[in-house]
Amino acid sequence: MLIAFSCRKPYNPPVVSTDQSFLVVDGMINSGNDSTFIFLRRTVKLNSTLHDDAEQGARIIIESDKNDVYPLLETTTAGQYLVTGLNLPTDRNYRLHIFTVNNKEYVSDFVENKITPPIDSVYATPLTSGVQFSVSTHDQTNKTRYYRWDATESWKYDISGENPSRLIYKDGNILPRSPDSLINICYKIPQLSSAIFIGNSGRLTQDVIEKAPLGYVDAKTKKLSSTYMLLVRQYALTADAYKYWNLLQTTSQHLGGITDPQPTSAITNLHCVSNPTEPVIGYVSVSTVTRKRVFLQGRTLPFKVFYPEIPDTVSCGGGAIFIKPESTFPYRLRQTFASGDTLLIAAFTDSGKTIGYNYRSAPCADCRLRGGTIERPPYWPAGF
Repeated sequence: MLIAFSCRKPYNPPVVSTDQSFLVVDGMINSGNDSTFIFLRRTVKLNSTLHDDAEQGARIIIESDKNDVYPLLETTTAGQYLVTGLNLPTDRNYRLHIFTVNNKEYVSDFVENKITPPIDSVYATPLTSGVQFSVSTHDQTNKTRYYRWDATESWKYDISGENPSRLIYKDGNILPRSPDSLINICYKIPQLSSAIFIGNSGRLTQDVIEKAPLGYVDAKTKKLSSTYMLLVRQYALTADAYKYWNLLQTTSQHLGGITDPQPTSAITNLHCVSNPTEPVIGYVSVSTVTRKRVFLQGRTLPFKVFYPEIPDTVSCGGGAIFIKPESTFPYRLRQTFASGDTLLIAAFTDSGKTIGYNYRSAPCADCRLRGGTIERPPYWPAGF
């Protein structure tokens, strides 16, 4: 044992201490009605405390092989650049041209503008204790062949049980909450999955994708307690773009085991004009986007669904306070009601007169404190 442990030496790979910072280009050129978002970032060292080094102040333009130019504007989000509703002609190829604030120039190769066929169906298949989602599509012209999908999820949840907060303390007064100010039911802010979903029909006689897997939602995540929403976006790819996403999927989602493939250099169609030896990370595609949104109600599932519960780290203190005509709330309670740290739930009455109130701490009664909003999204069906 002494010999075995004495032979162990710490290894600090050179990549940890390198000062090189490479440009990362994330996004695709949406050639249809939807907006095009391009994110520019810089790589950081493995031991860096930074998780995201945004490239700000850049100038980005989309160029066609017939000299059309479409500029992007920087948004208020660091490293994000935007252009809306391009509706690009389909008889041209396009590329991205980037000029950074440190006087470096980057370009992508000219890429074919792919027209994405519609999504046929998005399936939600109940399994033992969760739901598997999948997607089907086809192209009657047999021209697409290579596909990518991304998935954005959201869900409705209720944290109140049988005791939602029906009262509000405002300017020293206790008022009933209006129906649109109830805070027990929320809609989760939409979240884009980080997983990579791709498919191809290259070996088939017909350009058909049947039930390509999109992801699995376990009931224990509590996302299925009420209504779950999945928005699927579909992109047509070139063969080279498919190779890029396939390699990225392999190296990011299938590593860690002895038999898994080893990491390898990524494919890219981006180049640094200022310094041709400098690597650039990313791949620029051009296509229209098609989409389909599906809703799933938890009560229709053939297994037990789990309801939101109070996290162990949250103290759900609360209680009741009885009042007399001449009494007022204690100072401490008035302060917590005014600050919103404590919320009134309901009133106790006797012979039609209010004799007291019960209350709970805000994390146990306000669903907005768990990453949601009480405003029903415009795309969310009423009653779901």
